[in-house]
Amino acid sequence: MPLNVFAFYNGLTEQTKGYPYLKRYGRTIQELAIFEVSIQNNGTILGRPSRSLINEAHAMGIKVLLVVSNLTRQGQFSTELMARLIRDQDFANQVWRNIRDILVEYQLDGINLDLEKAAPTDRTLFTRFIQNWSAMFRAGNFLVSIDVPAKVSDDPQNAWRGSFDYRPIGQAVDEVILMTYEEHWSHSEPGSVASIPWVTQVLDYAIANIPRDKIYMGIPLYGYDWPEGGTGKVIGYQRATELARRYGAPLQWNARQHSTYFRYETRGVRHTVYFEDPRSLRDKLELATQKGIRGVALWEMNLSYPRFWEVLEEYVNR
Repeated sequence: MPLNVFAFYNGLTEQTKGYPYLKRYGRTIQELAIFEVSIQNNGTILGRPSRSLINEAHAMGIKVLLVVSNLTRQGQFSTELMARLIRDQDFANQVWRNIRDILVEYQLDGINLDLEKAAPTDRTLFTRFIQNWSAMFRAGNFLVSIDVPAKVSDDPQNAWRGSFDYRPIGQAVDEVILMTYEEHWSHSEPGSVASIPWVTQVLDYAIANIPRDKIYMGIPLYGYDWPEGGTGKVIGYQRATELARRYGAPLQWNARQHSTYFRYETRGVRHTVYFEDPRSLRDKLELATQKGIRGVALWEMNLSYPRFWEVLEEYVNR
């Protein structure tokens, strides 16, 4: 079975690094999620997508979804906003109508809910909220997908993942996007953002709770550059390979994590870089195929490079 491709397009207009890849490889994609518009404290929605971008994607046969988040202007997910949304029915209905109006006006096919950091103690209320909104959007013939943090077991007390109850949420929506990345992150020790052993565990837990034909496995197009004793910074494939060439650093393969890495030194500081490349991508696509899930979700198109799409096309055009 060929994999379906759900791609996050980071930016509301054509003025992004991902746009040329959409034009060139768009027919590889089944769904494009435009990231993002955000819910404001007064119930309005900040941001509007480009109509011509939506029309262009539609002309290629792509369904276009709008990513709606609870991100603040400072780039943080608002626990306070989620607490109000799940408790204040009038406010939730107002926000829902405002989102629906945008979907209708811009002729969008659906919504991607990127609502994160609800308090773990609000787990039941959060689940009920997702069920209600999903039913309302689906009644309007809109596709509903949701982004969920990766986890390998149910951990209701966890500050980030605890509010996400996979089973009832998976029943409520059309599609579940597993955020199978950030196993290692900016403040962790160096390592793959999505090692195969870890991703396999996440997938197995998800499959035990969510129908396979609703599951998209997240595929990161990035890694991190960690200075020794410091905070890692996001790095894409092209920047990583340029850096390795500049410092004459040999690329190495971590066989346990299924990830490429290298080390270099600059200004007396040693760095370790782990990043995703065509080899690790192929391993992830093989895993998704073996597990029989619906497809893969790309985060995100601004980090694209040609060889990535060439490998991806092998799996979606089977």
